[in-house]
Amino acid sequence: MTTRPIRAQALATQDAAIASNVAKIEAARRPTALEALANRLNVSSGTLTSTLKNTVFKGASNEEFVSLVIVANAYNLNPMLKEIFAFPAKGGGIIPVVSVDGWIRIINEHPMFDGIEFNDIVDEKGNLYAIESVIHRKDRARPTKVTEYMDECRGAGPAWQKTPKRMLRHRALIQGGRVAFGFSGIYVEDEAQIHAIGDASEYREEAIPRRDEIIHDAETGEVFEDDEDVARQLDENFDPRTGRADADHGESDSLASAKAEIDAATNVPDVNSRVSALRPSLSEEDADELMVHAGVRITELQAGK
Repeated sequence: MTTRPIRAQALATQDAAIASNVAKIEAARRPTALEALANRLNVSSGTLTSTLKNTVFKGASNEEFVSLVIVANAYNLNPMLKEIFAFPAKGGGIIPVVSVDGWIRIINEHPMFDGIEFNDIVDEKGNLYAIESVIHRKDRARPTKVTEYMDECRGAGPAWQKTPKRMLRHRALIQGGRVAFGFSGIYVEDEAQIHAIGDASEYREEAIPRRDEIIHDAETGEVFEDDEDVARQLDENFDPRTGRADADHGESDSLASAKAEIDAATNVPDVNSRVSALRPSLSEEDADELMVHAGVRITELQAGK
């Protein structure tokens, strides 16, 4: 007569033990990448997903969204502050782009970071042509030195035209940090453009803004007011690397002359700059052919030809 109560008690004890184990497993479960980022930013996962997909991660597929979240967690970046955002590519896909503020954060937060110095390098006339970054690590006897050159880095964007020295210093900071600490898989925007050209299926042309548009630099997050000199250059599609404007080369460039300009480029950033300047003057068909030609030239440059 006592078998049933004993059995019921045993089953109840077993159920309680199972429930306790399940609770412990749930408590010990590692949060997902999205949950970790949401917890760090003190928002719900649902709110964070909706906000990011409608702002800085807009256009990213579910897989790409997860990839961006993982990168943000890996480098302790805050996408809500635009320290990291999605760079859309023409043929689909995205590239994780980190703003200068984001790079400053991850460099300063590295446990081995022990300070940085910048050395301006000028020519015989006193013109700045390069900046050297010198990064010190606590665990190394010698600093890491990286030199970035103006003619290789300078782009056609408004920030490069208005404050080229500051932009070059940013580039020296970023490349120095990359070499000193091994940061990988993240880019600034013009690097992302170069990366996209290397894979023609992911290339996205950056349109040159006109005077009547809001001038915003994605690398620094800075918004420029209607500066007369900058506006004049933008109105003319001015390219500071070549010194060319629309008025300098007639109504349009032929495909042959455009290819010749690409062939004359001496480095990958130069190819990128020339492609951006030449494409608007070509037909869609010729522009596509120029892209293929640019990809071949980049391959040659990377091979040291």
